[in-house]
Amino acid sequence: MSLWDDLKKKAVDANPELAAKAAQALTKAKELAVEAGQKAAPVLKEATEKAAAYANEKTPILKAQALKAIDDAKVRRAELKERAKHDKAARDEMIRTMYDISLSAEDPYFIDEPFNHYDRQLCFFVVSGQVLDTQKRNQTHMSASHSHHSGGGYMVNGYGSVGGSSSSMHVSTHHVQEHEFWVRLDDGKEACFQFNNSNVRIREGQYVSMLFARPSDSNNGRMVALYNHNAEANYNVASAAEINQMFNLYTVEPGLFNKTEVTTTRKRLLTELERRLGQLAKYSALHGKPPVQGQLVEGEPQA
Repeated sequence: MSLWDDLKKKAVDANPELAAKAAQALTKAKELAVEAGQKAAPVLKEATEKAAAYANEKTPILKAQALKAIDDAKVRRAELKERAKHDKAARDEMIRTMYDISLSAEDPYFIDEPFNHYDRQLCFFVVSGQVLDTQKRNQTHMSASHSHHSGGGYMVNGYGSVGGSSSSMHVSTHHVQEHEFWVRLDDGKEACFQFNNSNVRIREGQYVSMLFARPSDSNNGRMVALYNHNAEANYNVASAAEINQMFNLYTVEPGLFNKTEVTTTRKRLLTELERRLGQLAKYSALHGKPPVQGQLVEGEPQA
């Protein structure tokens, strides 16, 4: 017998009537607690439903506010650009604020914020899903160059001489690791993706968010980054310099008189592109997560 049981027995033996009343009071308290829980359940359910309804009502408002902030910034840039045609101060201001953003990566509509570089505009979108299969292949690419050199000579009245000629060929090879993987997207469809980047680490069962970039005048995008939610790791599939070349944002070559300007402009562009990729990685981590009802166990395919 435990010490507690021994004390209870002694209390009952000492005063049976008081012990019985205490037992009745304890039973009554339990009944009241159950009754209170039953009464509170509908109230809690109603409060939860109201909170969900309020969130659903508020979502379009938040989206409208976010899109308005983006549109307002677009209008300000257009006005500044027009003034910049005749006003050096306005042009300096336009260049200084060219990469400014209206939203933060925590905002669910940050993905709608475009990247601006003078008249060029880059838009982004994210596609998420579960990795079904992944494989890497090493591809060997060969290239060859040929050169031919003819000797000199002369010809006079049908007579003359011609020097010898020579030719040479140079063959080179380079190896590229191609990454191909299948993903079941959030809408249930399956899609295959490919890129050349040996640093990306993903495996079957993991949940990923793929970041695509596209010109504002096109709906076709190219993958530039991938976030692995299970590993909590972000991978840039394309560097800032590669994105610049990919979308021809700023490919001016420096000359004798504009070397400093071109170099400075390119450096700033690449720095801001790197910054935006970092912000978008944070966005993917926060907002690219799988739906609650679809929480995945790594390595187990979704039913």
